[in-house]
Amino acid sequence: MKIINFTPRLYQETILDTSKKYNTLVVLPTGLGKTNISLLLAAHRLTNYPTSKILLLAPTKPLASQHLTTFQKYLNIKKDKLVLFTGSVAPKKRQELWRKAKCIFSTPQAISNDIINDRIKLEEISALIFDECHRAVGNYDYVWIAKQYQKKSHFPRILGLTASPGSD
Repeated sequence: MKIINFTPRLYQETILDTSKKYNTLVVLPTGLGKTNISLLLAAHRLTNYPTSKILLLAPTKPLASQHLTTFQKYLNIKKDKLVLFTGSVAPKKRQELWRKAKCIFSTPQAISNDIINDRIKLEEISALIFDECHRAVGNYDYVWIAKQYQKKSHFPRILGLTASPGSD
């Protein structure tokens, strides 16, 4: 999978090298390219696991949509392989879109419901990316989704992105 019209900065390449090998928490101030690091990891994972999917979760529909736009701009892939899941997309439609998609951008609530109702297969995901991952505490859906993913994925990799990590 190729990246187009984007040249990563040295620190982004360094973080990418770590995230290729290990689950990684990226803490960078707003505007320094956390989304682009997720883009680079997605391209790497899709190259190494061509039948897999990428799942990027964001706490709000506008943030999920913003990530989709970035991937559309820089990832050399057919646009219909990049899909946005939110609660406003009917569950049956999400299931249908899942089958054809390579990269799914979603709110965690939609994905939790789809996992519970067996509409998606976490084992197909080669990279699970959490934007605003500082929210992954307590009963927030990120925590449950990550646990399910770790149990089911054949080649798990988790990337957390945040500008403001919490104390726990």
